[in-house]
Amino acid sequence: MKFGYFTPAYFISLGVTVLFVTALYFAFFKCKKGVQKGVVLTLMLLNVAQHLLKSFVWPHLYGRGFAYENTAYNVCAALILLSPFVFLFGKGGMKDFMVLVGTGGPLLALVVPFWFEGKDWLSWEFLRFFVCHVLLVATSLLPALWGLHKLSYRNFWKIPLYFFGVLILIMFNIVVCVCLGLYGNGTEKLFDVLYAANPCWMMHPAPPAGFGWVQTVLEALSPPIFLGGNGRPYVPLLWYAVPMYLVLALAAFALTALIDRKRLAQDVKSLFRRRKKTS
Repeated sequence: MKFGYFTPAYFISLGVTVLFVTALYFAFFKCKKGVQKGVVLTLMLLNVAQHLLKSFVWPHLYGRGFAYENTAYNVCAALILLSPFVFLFGKGGMKDFMVLVGTGGPLLALVVPFWFEGKDWLSWEFLRFFVCHVLLVATSLLPALWGLHKLSYRNFWKIPLYFFGVLILIMFNIVVCVCLGLYGNGTEKLFDVLYAANPCWMMHPAPPAGFGWVQTVLEALSPPIFLGGNGRPYVPLLWYAVPMYLVLALAAFALTALIDRKRLAQDVKSLFRRRKKTS
């Protein structure tokens, strides 16, 4: 069966994702917090293990050894590797970021899996892609659903900053991989390799076919100083910093304000009381 948007394979994949997360939620939602934390951490570590040990876990990658794809080479890969540390040691906005972006990022990849359009659905590579993204969705969302972490609308402005931090980590990861010979052919200039890799459009916009409007919108919102003419006109990472900050901050505020509406209402009331006292 070939994979494509709105094919049976597409809906089966999304359906299994929803069923998996829902089943986990109801299976453990009455358990003690310690048990729930253990479930989340176990799934996180399984995801980290399959990511780092791809050449031992997945048959189509046997014998490849440790390569560029085993590192934090894109946003979801970075989130997989960071998730246990954020879960155990993160605070406030960092955990909010993991819940929101750790859920939204892989969900977006599952909803728009353009890498697999027209390819065989029942393949090892699709299964690998599916497993790691579904586990990332589950381990990011369940802590919030079970009450292990409560989102705060007050942290909405931090979410884009953490996102940019992850992008910088990915860029540093690519630099290290180039220096170690894990990525690139060894003769290219570092900037050329970074420009070609371009995870999450750090170097320039590169939307998949049919999504050119996204580039148009981001370019319209980008400060002119970051937009040039011929060749490679975009300043790395900075070209869409302003529009992406606005988009992520507004989205984060909308979601967290809806979830944390009681605290928001209390803060709004307190603000009006203070104004009345000072007037």
